[in-house]
Order: sequence, then structure tokens, then C-alpha cells
Amino acid sequence: MEGLAELRRDLRKAEKVEDAAELRAGMKKAANVVAVEARSRIPVKSGMAQGSVRAVSGGNKAYVVGGRAKVQYYGWLDFGSRSPVSGRRRSVGPWKGSGRGPKEGRFIYPAIKAKQDEVTKIIRDVVSKALDKLKL
Repeated sequence: MEGLAELRRDLRKAEKVEDAAELRAGMKKAANVVAVEARSRIPVKSGMAQGSVRAVSGGNKAYVVGGRAKVQYYGWLDFGSRSPVSGRRRSVGPWKGSGRGPKEGRFIYPAIKAKQDEVTKIIRDVVSKALDKLKL
């Protein structure tokens, strides 16, 4: 979405700090839609990789992240690896024999594409409510 930084700046100028917080909460809600979809795409062995995918917001952004200190393999699981490991020519992660993993990963980016319309609607509604409060 474009113009979110400008909208938050204008909300602060209008002394509607709670509106900026509502906007951030709405963006996190939209990111959570993607996180739920991404989690549903992850194969389950222990459930740790699935549980590491979460929505995060801060400032003018909301995004979905995967992995934690105890789930350092998440990047390999989502994107694979192209670096030599243990004397093997190529380590390609879950895409064994393919020579490379997908450029956009297997979980988060496909979830964004799958939920794009729903995310756009949520953001549009949140921004519309914020603008209505400013009576613009």
C-alpha cells in the first residue's frame, strides 16, 4: 500500500494518536491473515516451523516473518539453499533434485498472493475509517 506514512503523519498532525494505533492494528490484522495462510502451507513434523510464522507491525509497516532462534532452519525450509554442505555439490533443501528452490519461497510469498484481495480489503477499510474520523 502506498501513502500509509503520509496518512499516519497527517493523523499525528490532527492529534488523533489513537487513530494511528488503530491503523497499525488494522495493518497487523491484514498481515495476520497472510500468516495464518502461510502456516497452513507448512508441512508439520514438530510444529516449530509452523509456530514461528507470525505477523509483526511497527511504524508504518506490517509484515510476516518466519523463524526464531530455535527455528533457524525456517529459511532453508521456505527457500532452500544453494551453498555446498558436507562435501555435497549442492544442497537444495526440500527441492531435492530440482537444482534450486523457488525464487519466492514456498510459504509466505505464495500466501501473500493467495490472500492479496482480502488483505487489500482490510487495509482499505482501516484507512477509510481513519479518514472518516478526520472528516476528510
